[in-house]
Amino acid sequence: MRKSRVLVAGAGIAGLTAAKGLHGGGWQVHLAERRPAFDAVPTGLFFPANGMRALTALGAGTTLLSCGQRIARLRLSSASSDTEAVADLAQVWPATGPSIAVHRPRALDALLDWCPVPVRPGVGIQSLTQHGERVQAQLDDGSAEEYDLVIGADGVHSTVRGALWPDTAARYGGESWWRGVVACPAGLEDWSACFCQEGNFVSIPIGRGLAYWAAGSYSAEPFGDPPQGRAARVRERFSDVTGIHAKILGQVDDDAQVQFSPAEEVWVEQPVRGRVVLLGDAAHATTPSMAQGGSMAAEDALVLAAELAAAPDVDQALARYASRRRPRTSYVQEATAMRNGLAALSLQERTGFVLPNWAELSINAFAPLVREP
Repeated sequence: MRKSRVLVAGAGIAGLTAAKGLHGGGWQVHLAERRPAFDAVPTGLFFPANGMRALTALGAGTTLLSCGQRIARLRLSSASSDTEAVADLAQVWPATGPSIAVHRPRALDALLDWCPVPVRPGVGIQSLTQHGERVQAQLDDGSAEEYDLVIGADGVHSTVRGALWPDTAARYGGESWWRGVVACPAGLEDWSACFCQEGNFVSIPIGRGLAYWAAGSYSAEPFGDPPQGRAARVRERFSDVTGIHAKILGQVDDDAQVQFSPAEEVWVEQPVRGRVVLLGDAAHATTPSMAQGGSMAAEDALVLAAELAAAPDVDQALARYASRRRPRTSYVQEATAMRNGLAALSLQERTGFVLPNWAELSINAFAPLVREP
């Protein structure tokens, strides 16, 4: 295959891994990021083992392991019960590799250093025009350039998707999340969640003495939460959490350090239009219950690079990429919806059904992702 110029829009996990994968395959890669600065949201990332397997295959596994913390178990408790359930990740992900949790800014800084392609910050896409096997990109810095391939890896509110898939917009996923990072209390060593009246409270150690927390609430309609007084409202909403989660919640006292957003979903059935392809959240964003956002992005990048290296031409490679990824990303959408339904049950129902079946539910949910992408 003749390998020439590719534009990657977005310098998040999907964009950086795709840029590295194609650069290693001999492509001339341009990497543009519409944000003028790379200040990552100060929260955390959890990469289950399938995501770390893909990142390792792309060459980033060691980089992320060095700045994150290995997670061995998924612990679940309830504000209305003294029982704790544990799912061993060695059984959830047999022979797949480690799962890690990491501070988001540290992970993205490490990936920026790892990726050999320089980023053009503050440069977004205004329009895309296709002419046969070429794509002209009009960029918002006033330049216009032609490429053999354009990759939309620019997130849930993708401008690339908006240009060529205008009827597919992000939609509210039925839940909203508060997030932040605090000092890690003694005793927090695993991914841990607590069911409470408001929803679910998740706590994860992310290394270097820090813990990531995320508090989810479920409602039919989205709502807002202004920054002023946000920390106090989180403490009030989730005041019945117990154990280690209560220790973490007690540290949530700075409005500026509490992030809030409704969770959004995206599904693009056919993520290829001519010589333009969507990766990661631009194509198949889900709510966070399976923690597969970063993992699916890394798998996308790995499969796309492999198909472009193996196929005789770009069009065949893109068709094979879409065919390979559709069943897997579709499954994640379906499994996430199922888990969201369980999370939205009453506290009594979650405690009575999910808690005693936690290990089995975890193994079954991720079983289709144990095989290689």
